[in-house]
Amino acid sequence: MKIEVIQDEVPFELGLEGRLDTNTAPELEDYVGELYAREINDIVVDMEKCEFVSSAGLRVIVAMQKHAAAGGTLVFRGVQPDVMEVFSMTGFDKILTFE
Repeated sequence: MKIEVIQDEVPFELGLEGRLDTNTAPELEDYVGELYAREINDIVVDMEKCEFVSSAGLRVIVAMQKHAAAGGTLVFRGVQPDVMEVFSMTGFDKILTFE
């Protein structure tokens, strides 16, 4: 997976490319942790190029949503149909914000 900075201002926008799975979820978790440490709490995630999300990726997304609920915003943009199906099957479509 590749993480790309799209916009380095509020809201911070990052793009995910590839697979968000067991091997790559820790990379996203560390990256987002660094953003939170810099007090960047408003995040847009462009998922147009993200083709797959596993349960490990969902775990990181839940942690991001919990952080956002405590005082920030989290928006997912351009979610691919296969990934949206995973979000729908797991009920994430009810707790996440999409554009």
